[in-house]
Amino acid sequence: MILTRRSFLIYCAIVIISMLLSAVVKRSTPIGSISTRIGLKASTIVTKRTFNFSNSTTTTVSANSSSTAASSTALNYDTAFTSTLNYNIAVAYQPKDREDKNLFQRNNAKQVPPAIQSPTGEDNLFVSQLSSNGYLALGVADGVGGWSEAGYDSSAISRELCASIRSHFENNDKTVSPKQLLSIAFKEIIESPKVEIGGTTACIGILGPNKEFQVANLGDSWCGVFRDFKLIHETNFQTHNFNTPYQLSKIPRHIQRQAEMEGRRYIVDTPDLADEYVWKLQSGDLVMFATDGVTDNVVPQDIEIFLKDQLGENSKKLDEVATTFVKEVVTVSKDHNFPSAFAQELSKLTGQKYLGGKEDDITVVLVQVN
Repeated sequence: MILTRRSFLIYCAIVIISMLLSAVVKRSTPIGSISTRIGLKASTIVTKRTFNFSNSTTTTVSANSSSTAASSTALNYDTAFTSTLNYNIAVAYQPKDREDKNLFQRNNAKQVPPAIQSPTGEDNLFVSQLSSNGYLALGVADGVGGWSEAGYDSSAISRELCASIRSHFENNDKTVSPKQLLSIAFKEIIESPKVEIGGTTACIGILGPNKEFQVANLGDSWCGVFRDFKLIHETNFQTHNFNTPYQLSKIPRHIQRQAEMEGRRYIVDTPDLADEYVWKLQSGDLVMFATDGVTDNVVPQDIEIFLKDQLGENSKKLDEVATTFVKEVVTVSKDHNFPSAFAQELSKLTGQKYLGGKEDDITVVLVQVN
């Protein structure tokens, strides 16, 4: 069965009770993110193809470049083609297709959804400069798309959060944990007029000079560590329900009060709920940060095969690998016959057979330990 509008309506009927009880903001169409990981016996994303995606962007990032601290720009990293002493880093991203004709109206004015103008859609990412004591911060965030349907900018909170995390890290000499950094940055978002309303996941990490790797994850973005092209560490998805990830939310009090009067509630998670991880890296390890546009479509076994194919005997440059990976995921996300992780989870929930990828914004930060 293909993931069609009819299939979506069937799914909605199954979960309508939980939706009414929670009344939470959920991700935009297609449906959302999975809460468990299902293995695929064979990989589809390693097939050699020729691609030409004009919106796909990738670069290798220098953590020791000399640009100023981050501000609230579309992307929160410095473009260069060098690497640090310990790490080589590449980023790649592709927003999902959005049509300009899908305008929303609020305050009697039609506006183009801001995510159309964002190079990463409602996703965002950051890579800091290398600190004086040899630390580097990086990560991804995924804005909750449901707010755009109400006329708000769903990309603002992920963009501003990434900018704030990077800025605080680069302007603070003392060592902080990723969870502390997330808490500091989110407090700034709550107080900032740059974000009117919204929710976002966050998965961020700090790489140390001794190759210690600290990670904090809230929601269903993901980080995994691969050694000899096998997954050895990964973050867990945090979800309240199917298609309902933990999310850092900024919701004005008057909107919350109105929801309470109507017997509804919004998800308002806080940084202290983030899971924390500490892993020891080795030379040759690969680290991947990804939003759920990746993990809803492919599983670690797929990524293992892809990385081995790209970085095995005939090793390619890391930025080429990141670019190719995102393009491959984009391709399977549009394939109605692909057994995506999302389709498999939906099949388990409904007891019916589903096939098809899940189109979404796709963002990746890939790290190679030197």
